[in-house]
Amino acid sequence: MIATMTDTPSTATEAAAVRFVLPLPGFPQAREFVVEPVDGQDGVLSVLRCTDQPGLEFVVALPEAFFPDYTPELDDATAERLGLTDAADALVLVILTIAEQIEASTANLMAPVIVNRRTGEAVQALLVSSGYDIRTPLVG
Repeated sequence: MIATMTDTPSTATEAAAVRFVLPLPGFPQAREFVVEPVDGQDGVLSVLRCTDQPGLEFVVALPEAFFPDYTPELDDATAERLGLTDAADALVLVILTIAEQIEASTANLMAPVIVNRRTGEAVQALLVSSGYDIRTPLVG
């Protein structure tokens, strides 16, 4: 079942439709996605699966599960582009690189995916001056 982000809490149990208002870097034709929770993960891990380009998918996570102090700040232009007026409407996901050994797995904290929960519109925000890294280890 596919729901809108309005119907889907941050600990989702079903797929939610997401539309990127700007394409993901390196994937100019990929705009339509679904966020599908990974079973047994209580909404922490999901797959961001492209419906425009079969086979294109990313493992994403709620950052607070791994990085409780992570507090990305969106610039006004990005918030406006997504129609965000309240921080509670923003769902923040980080793209993971999963390695065979968990110690080698990383999260991209510099470029989180931000989704407007009300509309399902999303962008991958680039937080260049934030000090966050694109390859932050999941475990220390």
